[in-house]
Amino acid sequence: MVVEDLPHPHVSHAHLSFRHPMTPSINEREFRNAMANLVFSVAIVTAKWSDEEIGRTVTSFMPLSAVPPRIMISIDARSRLIDVIGASRRFSISFLDPHNEAVGDAFAGKGHQNDRFATADWDCWPSGNRKLVGACLSLDCELSGSLDAEDHIVFVGTIVEADASSDAPALLWTNRSYRYIARDRINDNSGA
Repeated sequence: MVVEDLPHPHVSHAHLSFRHPMTPSINEREFRNAMANLVFSVAIVTAKWSDEEIGRTVTSFMPLSAVPPRIMISIDARSRLIDVIGASRRFSISFLDPHNEAVGDAFAGKGHQNDRFATADWDCWPSGNRKLVGACLSLDCELSGSLDAEDHIVFVGTIVEADASSDAPALLWTNRSYRYIARDRINDNSGA
């Protein structure tokens, strides 16, 4: 189908709200089973407001634009993290390497850790947000906007600081377990 064949080719997509589908959707179990077949990087999203500091393991994010540099994250609507991000208007993301499985587990709520931040070494960005020492990539973001996606809140952040100084591979999540790809096993097809 080409655009000219659509009944309303000049519809603005800038402010389309979510609507319930006309066709029945798959159920939550089917969704989770389908998504388990994909591969995701594992990261910790943190935010701080006043004396409260909180973090959560996430695998739902994506680079959104290069100009301005933005990233999108999705946080469970039941998490206190959404309130702290909303109040501070900032968040940081630290992408884990294979040595940080225990950190990923702690911030996912596995085990009974009173202080999840004690599971690793952390620095702080100039903003005051946490930055995981040795993360394969760390970003500090100012909140640009958000979207209510029913059971999740989608936050868009403008990246104001970035640290990609580690050469460690990313920790991955697939089939409900951690994985990683050794750097020497990645095919380089750049022609260099």
